[in-house]
Order: sequence, then structure tokens, then C-alpha cells
Amino acid sequence: MIEKTIHIGPIFDGGIGSVVQGYIRLFGLPKENAWNSYKNGFVKSLPCLFEICLKILFKKQKDIVCYHIHLASDGSILRKLIVALCLKLRNKKFIVHLHGSKFQEHYLKRALIRILAKMLLRASNGIICITAQMRTFLEEKIPIKDNVFVIPNFCETIAETPVNLNEHGEPIKIVFAGRYGQRKGVYDLLAAFEKANFDVAVQLDLYGDGEVEKVRRIVENSAKKACINVSGWVEHNEYLNKLPNYDFLVLPSYAETFGLSLVEAMGLGIPVVSTFAGAIPEVVKNGETGLLVATGDVAALAQAMEKLVRDKNLRIELGENAWKDVKERFSPDIVLKKLESIYGNI
Repeated sequence: MIEKTIHIGPIFDGGIGSVVQGYIRLFGLPKENAWNSYKNGFVKSLPCLFEICLKILFKKQKDIVCYHIHLASDGSILRKLIVALCLKLRNKKFIVHLHGSKFQEHYLKRALIRILAKMLLRASNGIICITAQMRTFLEEKIPIKDNVFVIPNFCETIAETPVNLNEHGEPIKIVFAGRYGQRKGVYDLLAAFEKANFDVAVQLDLYGDGEVEKVRRIVENSAKKACINVSGWVEHNEYLNKLPNYDFLVLPSYAETFGLSLVEAMGLGIPVVSTFAGAIPEVVKNGETGLLVATGDVAALAQAMEKLVRDKNLRIELGENAWKDVKERFSPDIVLKKLESIYGNI
């Protein structure tokens, strides 16, 4: 059934692109089963949209039983609604897969987005949410209760065995990875690191894009600047190769639909510090696989980092628990079985 699906979405860009590429690798799909719908903004995406509509309306898709539409928010909704209307004209079945971290925000604030989103989601044969929190939102706000499924993003990089944190010495190494800006909480992290009282040597490494120069200016004025390294964006494989060298990851986000960087660290046996924002509590079990603090609470964030820096045994315990949990919930095989079940039902 998997090989009889077409994936439509931003194949090469952003977090959704990495998820779709992961599906292509996981399922062994041919390239022609992934149709790119996005290219650097709404206007530049129109040729992609036009090409997809022509394929649906005039090209016979042999043996295709379902179209899997990957949706973010905002302009993505209008583009995917046009695709959905073409599919309806051809009497084709399709699933809408909700990814965007700002979907809920835009839905609540913009009347036009609400209208378009309702049309798209109600026209679909099924909806996939990556968290239960998103499913609850749909059930309450649209409302849609039938054929709404929860399937988390899978993690391709789960280690065979967890990293041996007991072998790590000083300095205690902390990592942040994500877009530099308020939403990912990088400024809270820098403020908390400045505030924290560490009784051993500690190093903070930052990887990301976005407001790189602003982050560098803040670090340059920090009393602890010698302990902080600011990097721009690095290739994903390069980052993953560096990740096992760290003692824990900090991601103090203000909004997070899933938080793949959390799962990637946990899948290696590295504990995490994050917030109660969005669906993070579904991914990180507070006190069991990581530590969570209130969004924007710099003092609590500093205390959580101090706690993990001081207590190696706690780092090891949380890391091993995190690895087991990710393996049980976010492994590719688990996700594959759930998707096959949904395709079969539809």
C-alpha cells in the first residue's frame, strides 16, 4: 500500500521537507512519488502548483490509491486547497498531514485561514496530526472528530545503544540547535546560562540560522563568553555526528509542534531541558526523560541546567530513559505500521 501513495509538499525545504525525505527513504519510494509544492515563497511556488494540478487532472497515475498532502500553515493552506479540489474533480482520495507549528496560531487569528482550512480538512479522507494536542485542537475548533489520526514524526537516528555519558569528562557540554530567535528561546537560554552558578567547567555550543549576528553580539557582551561557541547553520549529518559528544541539549521553545531536535538527542541517550510549550510534554516526560520548565522562566531554566550539570547520575538516568522511550514510540518501524494501517482504512 505504501508504494501506491503520492506525497505532495515542500520536498526540499524546512522541517517538513526533511520529514518527507525521511518517508521516501523509509518506504523506498521512487522520486516520482514525491511532488514538490514549494519554492521560496508563494509566488515562486505557483509553477510547482500548476505542474501538480496538471499531473492530477491530465496524467494517469497508475495504481495510485492515495495522495498524502503535507501541510504547514498560512499560504500553504491555499495551495493545498487548490490541489485538493483537483483531486476531488478526479475522485481521488487524499490525506492531509498537519505539520506547521504556526497552524493553530494562524487559524485562530485569521478569518480567511479558518475558512480555507475548514474547506481543506473537511474535504479530506483523513487527517494526520503529529501530536494528540493538535488532534484535540481540531476536534474542538473546527470541529472534526472522524478519521483524525495521531502519528508522530519518526527518528531515523536512534542509536543501537545509548551514549555512555559516564565516559564524558569536563567541561560539561551543553548544546542548542534551532533557528536563532525568540520562538526557540535562544535568548532565554543565554540569559539563563549567564545567571546559572556552575561549580564545574561548562561549555555551551549553539548551532542555528536566523538572527545569528544578534546572538553573537549578546555572547560578546557576556561575562561567560569564553564558555560559549556560536555557530551558523551546519549540515544535518555534521550536527548529528557532533551530538554524541554532548551531555545534554537545551531547547527552551515558546512554540513547538513536535520538536525533532529533542527526539534526535533523546534517541542517542542524551537528556534534554525544554519547556511545557505546545506538544513538548508529549515528547519529553518531565523528570523521566528530561526536565521541563515554564516558558520564559529564565530562573527555572538556569536551575534545571545547574541540576543536570551537578548530577552526572541524573544525566545518565534521564538519558537512558529517553533512549528507551524514543525507541518505543518514535522508531521508523512503529510509524510505518501506523501509516500502513491508515492507508488500508482509507
